[in-house]
Amino acid sequence: MILAVLGFLDILVGISLIFPNFLSFYLGILILIKGIFSIIGSFAVKYFFDFMGFIDLIAGIMLLFSFSIPWFWILPMIKGIYSLIVGLGSK
Repeated sequence: MILAVLGFLDILVGISLIFPNFLSFYLGILILIKGIFSIIGSFAVKYFFDFMGFIDLIAGIMLLFSFSIPWFWILPMIKGIYSLIVGLGSK
């Protein structure tokens, strides 16, 4: 269930990258923390290709500093949809 909530958060980040709003800064902080924890956790187990954590890290920086790479919003949206489906499918 927590994976589904985090997937929904990724979808909100993708929407905020397309349409910046008043929540963009706070979502940026939250997703930046999520990305940092993901990368630290993957490095701790010697897994150096945590692309999902790096997507969170880049999206968090973009939301914090209010800039956007064209079409980057697709990556958090795909990651969010994937996490939502996996999170709701596993019991």
